Amino acid sequence: MTKDIAAFKAAGEKAVAESLEKIKKDDLGTFITVCGGKSAGSGPLASVPIALSDNISTKDVETTCASQIMKGYVPPFSGKVVDDLEKAGAVLIGKTNMTEFGLLGAASAYGPVKNPRDATKKGGPSGSAAAVAAGQVPAAICSDAGGLLRVSASFCGTAAFKPSYGAISRFGLIYYTGSLDQIGVTATTVSDIVTIMDIISGNDKRDTTSLPEKQDYSGKIKNGDKPLDGFKIGIPAEFLDEVSADVMKTFEDSVAVFEKLGAVCTKISLNTAKYMQPVHDIIAGGESSAMLAKYDGTRFGPRVEADNWHEMISKTRALFGPVVERRIMLGIYLLMAGQYNDYYMKSMQTRTLVIDEFESVFKEYDLLIAPTAKTVAPDLGGACGGGCDLELSSYSAAIAGTDLAGLPAATLPCGFVGKLPAGVQIIGGYLKDANVIVAAEAFEKATGFAKSEAI
Repeated sequence: MTKDIAAFKAAGEKAVAESLEKIKKDDLGTFITVCGGKSAGSGPLASVPIALSDNISTKDVETTCASQIMKGYVPPFSGKVVDDLEKAGAVLIGKTNMTEFGLLGAASAYGPVKNPRDATKKGGPSGSAAAVAAGQVPAAICSDAGGLLRVSASFCGTAAFKPSYGAISRFGLIYYTGSLDQIGVTATTVSDIVTIMDIISGNDKRDTTSLPEKQDYSGKIKNGDKPLDGFKIGIPAEFLDEVSADVMKTFEDSVAVFEKLGAVCTKISLNTAKYMQPVHDIIAGGESSAMLAKYDGTRFGPRVEADNWHEMISKTRALFGPVVERRIMLGIYLLMAGQYNDYYMKSMQTRTLVIDEFESVFKEYDLLIAPTAKTVAPDLGGACGGGCDLELSSYSAAIAGTDLAGLPAATLPCGFVGKLPAGVQIIGGYLKDANVIVAAEAFEKATGFAKSEAI
């Protein structure tokens, strides 16, 4: 199913045509818009088709965020990641499907993403991982607020990486939560992720959150029988709560692999873990109400005509899906004068405690590991693992915590339940992206799950 960058490069000029043919044939709902542009002709990604989630601005290509309220919006500019990829010779093959504005629990206006391994199951909240798993593209770029990318990769069995907050410019990203969202990469292998990261990471003066220095990804890979010798890995007990028995078995097998690679794995406890998901949801709710307020028919997307301005705003905003509407209303409530101190400010203060505890833990441990999602991919139309039926912003404390602290995290397939993959999440300290990449590369080589159909 999956094909890496080398396989697409080997196809040469036929790579794009083969990618377009597969997208058309598969009927997985992975793409909203299919482009199929031309390669710049040179660079490390020459003629390689790459996909982008539909909330990353692309010049002259419709960008909808999977929402009816953005239908017809064609950005007059491209995001930095798009420019970087095109300079490297990549071909923008299309814009992948996603939950509306990236809110977990929200339905895409273009239908669900089907899982390439079993079309009766969900491919996750983003079509990016499903497109990679199906072999439609070797890699895809996607925003990752609330685990949008990581959980999709876990469901579909691809590798995914979210770097430290600020490592990739968000110029051109249409995010719904400014302090939590970060662009990430999903691909068949960790080495392909590293190739993409070396291209798209680095400082950007147009993004005030952009880190001043570019991190080294490819130069940190280690070789040898025990590449993780000396690594201390913590396993937060709270990150294992409510994980299904089948997924827990694959995780326990993963722990054994890390130990064979030379790491020392130890169960630990995080005092702030129980607050991570509710704090994430409150902050995301407050920020989303502010970020989404600009979609009113006067500047972006379609306008529903009416007799007066107030009626026009009301009818236009009715184009939002029901989950997005409720999230905006929740956010407005949380930011009201009578609620602001009790909810939003308390959450921001608790977020500081979460960050402080992570900093303390990473003084002793090099990495933390946990299951990426609590279950394997659920049935189409059913609730997502971790509570999409409750319209939560994140799938677990592990995912919410990494977002709150801006930590780097990778997801890798770690086993199968039947023919459905499960994922292990590797979390590093802030700006310790290299540790995550080293561990991910070592785990991938040791298990051989990168191109497995099932075990």
